[in-house]
Amino acid sequence: MSSIHEASALEQVVGQLVSKFPSVDPEAVRTVVDEVYRTFDGPVRDYVPLLVQRVSTDRLRALATGSTTPASPTSSASPASPAATAPHARRTRVSA
Repeated sequence: MSSIHEASALEQVVGQLVSKFPSVDPEAVRTVVDEVYRTFDGPVRDYVPLLVQRVSTDRLRALATGSTTPASPTSSASPASPAATAPHARRTRVSA
């Protein structure tokens, strides 16, 4: 994914999350998305916006519900392994 497409996709993520969490200040949404985005650094960029949206949604849900401990960007995925949040990452292959 090119950096232009990635930036556009992240703007869409911000817009979707602003709509999903109307009680959270839009600047706070942007801050969360930016913080989460910075944790995903690696050569494969195709799924970064989706991963950013998933982790940001968890953090904003905690913020919107008044939780004092919103999930950190690394609670679901370490910066070294952002794919850890993908559903397939938890599957194990069983040989027949």
